[in-house]
Amino acid sequence: MLNYHEKSGVKPGFWLFLAISAIIMGLSPQAWAPYRYRHAIDDPLGRQKSLVLDVHGDFAVRGTKVHLASVRRMFNTGVKKLAQMDDLASAWRYFIHDDDVVALTFTKVGSQAMGTNKTVAAALLQSLYLAGFKPENFMLVGLEDLPEEARGTRPCHYGWQKEKLDFDSDQDYLAAWLEDVTAIINIPSLMDDNIIGMRGAMANLSWPMIKSPAKLYKYMSQKHGTSGDPFTAEIYALPQIRGKVRLHIFNALRILYYGGPEVKQTYLFEHGSLIFSTDPVAIDRVGLELIRRARREETLPANVNENITAPYLETAQAMGLGYNALELDFIDYQCVRHEKE
Repeated sequence: MLNYHEKSGVKPGFWLFLAISAIIMGLSPQAWAPYRYRHAIDDPLGRQKSLVLDVHGDFAVRGTKVHLASVRRMFNTGVKKLAQMDDLASAWRYFIHDDDVVALTFTKVGSQAMGTNKTVAAALLQSLYLAGFKPENFMLVGLEDLPEEARGTRPCHYGWQKEKLDFDSDQDYLAAWLEDVTAIINIPSLMDDNIIGMRGAMANLSWPMIKSPAKLYKYMSQKHGTSGDPFTAEIYALPQIRGKVRLHIFNALRILYYGGPEVKQTYLFEHGSLIFSTDPVAIDRVGLELIRRARREETLPANVNENITAPYLETAQAMGLGYNALELDFIDYQCVRHEKE
């Protein structure tokens, strides 16, 4: 199913009691950090629902071979339908503007084995250029092999900012390139991940954004297993990141449904779509369901649980970052085919 929500029925004072109890028992603030956000929120953003648009293309992908024209049409269709505009130039300008410097952020982990990011980047830039934007409007982040369309785009200055920043449970240095851009269009891959549970929209704008993620990986393995909670939501929520995000577009041409972040071709499923949303929690929840479905329908090693979880989505909803409540129809998930050019 594509819906989840559970009212806690817990009085607000319970969380204060829990925090005080944790201190009395000698637990560190990090040990109970996830629970600070766990309270009953029916509508964290004050909206009716969030649209998640799954745009499929004709013969878009066969293994690592990606049909460029089909993917470009998927971009054109998705952005126009999400903006509810018929004109491509107007639709893109619903999200970004001519004076913006826009980071196009891709998933670096497993990119070469997934084999689709380069063509997806080419198709995205073609769509943006058709809308009248210039190469200097864009910076490609997380992409090792640039397409020809990236000629003239701004170079990405990899490195770290000079001052540490607090993100509630910890502090770290943020990526330097964040200071060079005014907007972000996030184009993550959709992957199972045995470290943080799932790599999707929020993971792509949290873990690669900090200098020392290994410290948090170690903490999770010792205390929480592999959940990415609450760090994924806390890092994403920083105004230096969240405040610049305009749009999320899943590269769901191929989905890694098991064994991530290591990519084995055996566990790649050809979903053949791009998925659009402005809500990072909603798009990640849809992604989680797609991974779960692939694990039910495709080959898995013996004795592997078909289900995976992403507890950080509950935390993210409680923090007001978006909707994780599919069953209550807060997420409007629609599948469409790309239009003809």
